[in-house]
Amino acid sequence: METLPAFMDQYYELVEIDLSYSSSIIQFLQKLKYLYLSKCPRLKQIPDLSEVPNLEILHGTEATRSIVLRDQDFYQEQDIMRWRDLTFSDICQLKLLILDGVEAPILSYIPSTLRVLRWRCCPMETLPFMDQGYELVEINLSDSSSIVQVWHGKKFLEKLKYLYLKCLYRLKQIPDLSEAPNLEILDVQCCDELNDFPSYLTRHKSLVKLILYRCSSLETLASKLEMNSLKELDLGFCTSMRKPPEFGECMKHLSVLYLWGTAIEELPTTVSCLVGLKDLRLQHCQRLTCLPDSIQVLKSLTFFNLFYCPNVLQSLHSLSSLTSLDTLILSGCFVTSQESWSYNLGNLVSLRDLELSHNNFVRVPINIHELPRLRHLNLDYCPSLKVLPELPSSIRVLNARDSASLDAGHSNVISKLCCGFAASAIHDSDGLLQMWVAQNEGEEIPLWFVHQEEGNGVSVTLPHNETMALALCFQLCPRRSSRNYVVNLPVICNGKEFITKHLTVLRETKNSQHFILCLSSDYFVDQFCQDYRFELVFPNNVEMKVHSSGVRWVCKQDIQDLKKSGTETSKRKATFDLNMNMNITPPSSPCRKKLLMVTPSSVSPLEEEEEE
Repeated sequence: METLPAFMDQYYELVEIDLSYSSSIIQFLQKLKYLYLSKCPRLKQIPDLSEVPNLEILHGTEATRSIVLRDQDFYQEQDIMRWRDLTFSDICQLKLLILDGVEAPILSYIPSTLRVLRWRCCPMETLPFMDQGYELVEINLSDSSSIVQVWHGKKFLEKLKYLYLKCLYRLKQIPDLSEAPNLEILDVQCCDELNDFPSYLTRHKSLVKLILYRCSSLETLASKLEMNSLKELDLGFCTSMRKPPEFGECMKHLSVLYLWGTAIEELPTTVSCLVGLKDLRLQHCQRLTCLPDSIQVLKSLTFFNLFYCPNVLQSLHSLSSLTSLDTLILSGCFVTSQESWSYNLGNLVSLRDLELSHNNFVRVPINIHELPRLRHLNLDYCPSLKVLPELPSSIRVLNARDSASLDAGHSNVISKLCCGFAASAIHDSDGLLQMWVAQNEGEEIPLWFVHQEEGNGVSVTLPHNETMALALCFQLCPRRSSRNYVVNLPVICNGKEFITKHLTVLRETKNSQHFILCLSSDYFVDQFCQDYRFELVFPNNVEMKVHSSGVRWVCKQDIQDLKKSGTETSKRKATFDLNMNMNITPPSSPCRKKLLMVTPSSVSPLEEEEEE
């Protein structure tokens, strides 16, 4: 059957069509091509006709409020719906029209009563907006590679709030939105040919979110933005953009600014107007030469990404005033190996996550131990790194994988960190410390882990003295170099899964590494036994094995010894500082600056005597 029979009386009384309760009806309608509902004045909602793939012509009624003709295979990109015509009554009251995946130009007219229009993969070059005024609240034409111009001329769109024009690859200009005063979201990301941004939009009073991500032909946005409602601005990978706009004083509500992957050389000093900014992303801005001092006033900033911005190192001092900063990414910034780098970021009292991977420094040039809330430190893929820095007891995740130059001395840092964790874990709800540390060829598990066994597994007896934590170390060796995995690594205790939470991301490499866990005593409250055996379990698809295992109970005496050694170190440092001050040349001397430069690798005379 290609068309429904014309039972006029029944059509007149028809109020609802529901195809969801009977698969036999859907099968019966597989060959239906024409559906005329213009004689159904009481029918307000046309059913979802996605299961009627051969339907070509649909005539709606003046009472119709909703039409959904979504292609069921839209996301699989298989069949194309065979629509040829969609016709409405002249007095149609249509509110919702969804045509996602309908790849035929079936619209000849868009009713002015429409509230929502969604037509992803629209095949038309321009949509038939014939009227001057519309009730539209949302328009979504994303992924429509045919659209060149959304509509012609000016349209009165007083109620329009959401306009999604994502991935319109032939779109060269944004449609006229001068009469859309209530627009809140404008998404034109991945519009490769878009090369102009209307000046009137730079002063829009209602726009909250503006996304221009990957508009690679866009060279400039405006000389100045004065958008007092804007909260999110995404200019990421606008690769032709060399100069970002200035920011007006009214832009205090902007909280997200993405400029990553652009060709900008500097940030405007008016970035200081963005007092509400929380998220700033500048990664891959390789031409960025410096950060303005005005960035210091961004007291609300919590996330700052400078990944692979190697030319901003001389400006890192300006970060010391960002006291609300939670996450700082400096990966790929230190591209050359220099021991003289030194940055004091101790004022970053809120910092919890510090990313320093893919750097080429010999020593970490930041005073890590002065960051009181630091939880996560990433030193992965630092090929020149020789020693691990002194770490605060707040650390809960340390990654130093594929940092192949680390010397054996890092075992001392690990033992101190485990003892510091044991002392602080009693005040911390997260009673787990995990570390991934690169292992040099021939290096074994540190001797600090006093109980050691070959292979996967180690046994230990609970001591009689007061224990604070348990430290485990597994020496992992790759069976072969293979791809990366994201896995959970369950730790087995006495044959049962002991730790069920997600531990970390395992990146398989050709190098061996140590996987270290430190657990607070809370993990053993319900374990009513004296003897324990711990093992690490890998999924079958992970090409790694445990070469050896080690364990140590961290007791009160270990913590007291750590505090004692810390006091002695502080005394030696104070003596060293005193000696330095006594030898400093008066300010008039031209060599004063040279004597004041103390690198992390400097050794005091007292320390040299002790070593001898």
